[in-house]
Amino acid sequence: MYISVNEQNTTKLERILISELGNHIGDTVRVRGRVHTVRNQGKIIFIILRDRSGKEQAVVWSGNGEDLFNKAKTLTSESVIDITGIVKEAKQVKSGHELEVKELSIDSVSRVPLPIVIEQPYSHNISNLDRRLDYRWIDLRSERNNLMMKVATVMGDGLRGYCIENNFVEIQGPRIISAASESGANVFEVKYFDRKAYLAQSPQFHKQMGIAADLERVFNMGPVFRAEKSFTTRHLTEYTSFDVEIGYIDSFRDVCKFEQEMIKFTLNKVKEKYGEDIKRVFNVDINIPEGDFPYVSMKEAKEKLASANIPSKDVGDFSPEEERALSEIIEKETGSQFVFVYDYPHSRRAFYHMKDSDRPEIALGFDLFWKGIEITTGAQREHRLENLKENATERGLTEESLKEYFEYFEYGCPPHGGFALGTERFLMKLLEYNSILETTYLPNTPNRLGKLINVDKKKIK
Repeated sequence: MYISVNEQNTTKLERILISELGNHIGDTVRVRGRVHTVRNQGKIIFIILRDRSGKEQAVVWSGNGEDLFNKAKTLTSESVIDITGIVKEAKQVKSGHELEVKELSIDSVSRVPLPIVIEQPYSHNISNLDRRLDYRWIDLRSERNNLMMKVATVMGDGLRGYCIENNFVEIQGPRIISAASESGANVFEVKYFDRKAYLAQSPQFHKQMGIAADLERVFNMGPVFRAEKSFTTRHLTEYTSFDVEIGYIDSFRDVCKFEQEMIKFTLNKVKEKYGEDIKRVFNVDINIPEGDFPYVSMKEAKEKLASANIPSKDVGDFSPEEERALSEIIEKETGSQFVFVYDYPHSRRAFYHMKDSDRPEIALGFDLFWKGIEITTGAQREHRLENLKENATERGLTEESLKEYFEYFEYGCPPHGGFALGTERFLMKLLEYNSILETTYLPNTPNRLGKLINVDKKKIK
């Protein structure tokens, strides 16, 4: 039997998890967790205890001591307790066993009533969602959200693990930078001692620095910031981006191929560890794609949408309605939930995307759609300094503003390309949540900075 010594030099049993109780029938054990529910039946009190591994019924009998019974009567839902008791068989209980309480310590008492109902199903009522996010630390206690955070951990491990297995080097680009990484718009300006600086919109420039530094294959997982007043179910002002850059490529399709296999690897990792739980809690089957993801050009995509009577307001991009419809069309035609869309107008892409040499109006890049939403933007980058300068000039960007960036290419830089994947958006589609706000630990949006900062919120579409 394991014991531990506390600061008062007295011995206590070492805590075990609820999921381990079945291996300790007849033993005296110690469990710690949160009161899920408590029912006083007169001479017996039933406590449903919850920890990270599951739930278990604990029983307090009046005959086991007046002090113990009176203490149990003071318990409230969500209080944190420390129980020592005997594990007994109980066929009437779902787990097949229960814990007869011998000692009870209350670590922390929860106020009642709670400000939100923890296991309440998601509601499309925006006020209700805001309320839940105001009490996010309580909202995350639900089985659904608790599992979501565990899945996010394995998902991130899968993305990183695949890169490491393929000889990538991890970098951490700075989050505070001297010049905007995309353009002069949509950036957060910060005071940096006696001058202005900006929160990074992307680690893009620093990924490319890694290629110029002969690291050849780099990835970066960390926060990025977008000062965009987008009130949608798919946008955040701060999100976690998984960025990859690959040197010595021949085509943007080399980048697509890598991402395709990385996603398959990651989905396999998630399914292996949590597939059954995801099916039970979310009613979602994780489908591992077979073969290559299909490709469709912008022109072909617009034609397919027109044939399906889906209106298009922009010849160079897709509306959310178009993204959903195109995904449905491709899945019906090919069976794939993923599709690479390519041949975007260069004028609508970042200046550092390489132009097609035969069709300079077209960028050698792509978006990856999954389950009706764009989860990735990628491209072959322009590595030739003069071409890069020309692209920047076309966008009205000054050479002076990009001086530090251009220096990466002055001493030779290999052909390269890469992509950025928004992890919260990927997780949203993986578990089929309705909003990216729900798959973000503590979401920041134009009207939310941890807590609400503007009660006059706009309608989320």
